Amino acid sequence: MSPTAIPDLVTVVGSAYFQPIADLIQSLTRRPAPEICASGTSHTENGYAASIVVLLVAALESYTSRLRFVRNAEFDAASKSIPDLLEMYFPDLPNKKDLVEVFLLRNLLLHNHIWHLDVSDVETHGAPTLATPKELGFQTNRHYEDVVDTGRRQTRTLELNASPTSVDRSDAMKVFTVVWNTLSFMNSKDYSHTPLAGRIVRYAGKSRQFEELIEELDRAKPSAGA
Repeated sequence: MSPTAIPDLVTVVGSAYFQPIADLIQSLTRRPAPEICASGTSHTENGYAASIVVLLVAALESYTSRLRFVRNAEFDAASKSIPDLLEMYFPDLPNKKDLVEVFLLRNLLLHNHIWHLDVSDVETHGAPTLATPKELGFQTNRHYEDVVDTGRRQTRTLELNASPTSVDRSDAMKVFTVVWNTLSFMNSKDYSHTPLAGRIVRYAGKSRQFEELIEELDRAKPSAGA
């Protein structure tokens, strides 16, 4: 008997990131949230949270690349950003502004945007900015000035930390929410174009739906009064 023929396969690495992201979230949430300070967060908190953000955005990029292929739009879409591309495919995309902020955060993490801060008297004055990344010569995203409130060192809508060393579990939770809402929206439009298979991950010794881990990050984030 001949094996069942599979005519073709369109690969997507995005779902392979789900379990590593779950592992990172478990390692992060096992630790108490550190105190929020003006100059940043702890190295451990920052490293785990930044890694989660980068992998989440990589997963969305992977599914978007697959979408480009199945829509036969590789060349038409080559020069567009992911938020612009998704808006082109889906004029009713509900969260374009959020996606712009999420991708800006990914970029500033990958390119290590540096802020020069005055930490001579953090307890009294906080950590005033001496120079922003743009003032230091970094090539900032074209949306940067519209998206980032440099005075607060945060994005304007989602309030994501724009200083890489301040990125923490609250940022990871917000990015997870935006990425998953986007993937779910894409999936609802056409499952064959965005097949969210492999969503079961192991977390704390149990099988969980990947998107349920947003709640784990939410429970583990510091309270507003902390």
